[in-house]
Amino acid sequence: MNLNKPLPVAARCALYAALLLALVTLCTRTQAQAPAPQLQSLLELSPTAPVTRLPAIRAWKLAQGTRVLFVENHNLAMFDLQISFAAGSNQDGDSPGLAATVLSLFNEGSALKDANALAEGFDRLGVALGNGISKEQSFFTLRSLSAPHIREPAMHLFTEMLARPGFTVEGQRRVKNELLTQLKKDHDDPHALARTLIYDELYPGQAVARSRYGTAESLERIDQAQLVNFYRRAYTAANAQIVIVGDLTLQQAQTLSRSLANALPAGPALTRPHAVAAPSTRGKTVHIEDEASHTLLMMAQNAVPTQHPDWAAIRAGNIMFSHILNGDLREDRSITYGVLSDIPNAQGPAPWVISLNTPSRYSQGALARIKALFAQYLEEGPSEIQLNDVKQHLLRALPQHTASNLEMRNELSIIGRFNQPLTFDYKNRQIQALTREQIKAAMNRHLRADGWVSVTVGPDVVQQPLPDPIAPQTVTAQSCMPANR
Repeated sequence: MNLNKPLPVAARCALYAALLLALVTLCTRTQAQAPAPQLQSLLELSPTAPVTRLPAIRAWKLAQGTRVLFVENHNLAMFDLQISFAAGSNQDGDSPGLAATVLSLFNEGSALKDANALAEGFDRLGVALGNGISKEQSFFTLRSLSAPHIREPAMHLFTEMLARPGFTVEGQRRVKNELLTQLKKDHDDPHALARTLIYDELYPGQAVARSRYGTAESLERIDQAQLVNFYRRAYTAANAQIVIVGDLTLQQAQTLSRSLANALPAGPALTRPHAVAAPSTRGKTVHIEDEASHTLLMMAQNAVPTQHPDWAAIRAGNIMFSHILNGDLREDRSITYGVLSDIPNAQGPAPWVISLNTPSRYSQGALARIKALFAQYLEEGPSEIQLNDVKQHLLRALPQHTASNLEMRNELSIIGRFNQPLTFDYKNRQIQALTREQIKAAMNRHLRADGWVSVTVGPDVVQQPLPDPIAPQTVTAQSCMPANR
């Protein structure tokens, strides 16, 4: 008998099958003999909802009316602070660009130090600063070592910057020039152009539709008296919220927040400007001719503000529809690098905005495809599989919200701004409790298949049909083992 002669294919397959059967039988007997506690442990390792221990959130309100949120975290010898004011561009009144001008002037130094001296002071301490402005708020951030010999002088400088702004004539000239430059950049930026047209159509005549930076004419008219008056009424302690995360004790955080609030101007919190309900819009498409290799497609319709009872359902619907769009347009048809779909956190108007870049020859086909998919989505709602996938994804992503001081600071700012419960999993728990029927009903209450305002920015070219979806690859097993092993 020749032992080196290979077995025929049929014999080899039979042998492999026998060996596999023996292995399965052995594993089955071993599992059957295992004690019950070990089986229970294996069940607990199944990919269900992970258990996440979330940091505790402390909150208090100062005598001036400032709300403070704090998370104690000693993983790093640092702390992060954010102070925000209800001083966004929706408070401009008849002077568009006023809030942005005041915010930018904080970069020009204080009444005691010019911009260079203030910047050098922060640099010596290794402090990182930031600020920004939106339609609804302005904010300032500080990141510093928590050691007293660094923290105390850093907070002294930070407080001086906020409580003693310079508002010099030279500073005003520089700031206005910077804002004019930003306006020119926005005029040449396809995304800014498209967004401006969409907001004008969705919210005509409302402050939310205006540029945060005003206009060249309105900036020229803003004078010293307006700047000082805006600062005194908008940058009060009562109009502020403070968020602190990091290597501080509760007592240290309370002392720090109290000192900062004590230095700010006294006065009441500002009332929110009255927002007119968004008009019911029929579908409208505007094209902006632009010499580019691709076309930007942006479309939007009014959704709901963050504090609305249906916000969680609309947010979950947005997440699932974003996956549908990326699966169809990016993965199946390969006509875009990705589709962005977002609803901003807002107390006032909050549009659902979808945007993508695509070859210009497919722009109208992509627009029609998105509308068709959305109409089907409103009619059918999400599937159970889609909803369960989103719920599992959000559960596994939850630890990211507390993975760093910066992540926690950002989450706390939203929790405080919208007066949400003091827990990092509040929004997640809302979505976990939703059914597909509730999401479908909420979507149909607030959104319409023909409600999209669409803008295309790109060259006007002959349109072509969208590519057919890529057929999924199939694998055919011709043998029980690879040919070369």
